[in-house]
Amino acid sequence: MSPSLRPTLQACLERRRNNLDFLRFVAASGVILSHAFPLGEGRGTVEPLDVFSRGQLSLGRLCVAVFLVISGVLITQSWERTPDLARFTWARVLRIFPGLGVMLLLTTLVLGPAFTRLPLRDYLLAADTHLYWLRNFTLVSPQWDLPGVFESNAYSNAVNGSLWTLKYEVGFYLLTLGLGLTGLLRKGMVVFGWVGAAVAPFVTGRLGFWPELYLYFGGGVALYLWRDKVRMSPWLALACTAGWLVTTWLGYGRIGTGLFGAYVVLYLAFLPAGALADFGRRGDFSYGVYVYAFPVQQAVTALLGGRTEWWVNAAVSFPGVVALAALSWHLVEKPALTLKNRPPALLRWLRPGARGAMQGNG
Repeated sequence: MSPSLRPTLQACLERRRNNLDFLRFVAASGVILSHAFPLGEGRGTVEPLDVFSRGQLSLGRLCVAVFLVISGVLITQSWERTPDLARFTWARVLRIFPGLGVMLLLTTLVLGPAFTRLPLRDYLLAADTHLYWLRNFTLVSPQWDLPGVFESNAYSNAVNGSLWTLKYEVGFYLLTLGLGLTGLLRKGMVVFGWVGAAVAPFVTGRLGFWPELYLYFGGGVALYLWRDKVRMSPWLALACTAGWLVTTWLGYGRIGTGLFGAYVVLYLAFLPAGALADFGRRGDFSYGVYVYAFPVQQAVTALLGGRTEWWVNAAVSFPGVVALAALSWHLVEKPALTLKNRPPALLRWLRPGARGAMQGNG
């Protein structure tokens, strides 16, 4: 097929059938495999990708990048389709916080009492037990441990290490909202931000994970903004894969993932893959897999004696994680998302012009 006849990203986004649900589920499952190394075998256990990338990337980090590339595309698309502060904000709140809140309650009130070495009364009255839900739900200052829980595990005193990425995800939602409201969600601004994120680690180490994670999210945003020009070519996907392999081997895997990997992710997402396009017909379990996996894997390690082979930890944990993710989707996340077109009165009041209209009607 002539390159000019390859479908554009815009055409792919307009089609209903895609592999996005499957790809996100695979990414969430990849995080389970990645975490199985330290959670099963102990801190400092090295993955093959860690070695290949010279410490730049683990499989889990790469899977987080996949999530963020997809998020960069879909969140920008969501704003452009419905540039409404109330609806955009409310939809993002419903996607993150109901599932997170229920998971934290189950962790605190079910998993914690089952695995703590403390007497139940002491555990329930401990300040850190109450703060665990609050700190992790607000995303401001994550708390990794619960009193007396998993203290003898190979990776001790950590209940859910996956939650660190959520504040960055929400931060990028707010960045998209801010750029959209100010009219700055444009190609030049996104490229400027991406270049700044690529350079920042060489200049200062004070920005934490923001620059790295924006390389992935911003890569998705940039491809979306050029969607009418970007064509889904297998040859370009192969070239980008080669570019990613080279940059990763040279120790620049994070930049390479944002620069080359973003295109590969979207090419895979929109391949005409037949049955894979129907993968999500029973639900989108990826978020549930992501937030439940770490505590389940820690529980498996504890039940198996405190240290296991990585593949044992992953294999034993996976069915339980998927079951919890399915319950989370059908009982919490999906019902919450039915409310996305009905933002609360406070958010509607924040719409531009809404306050003036209310005052005029008073």
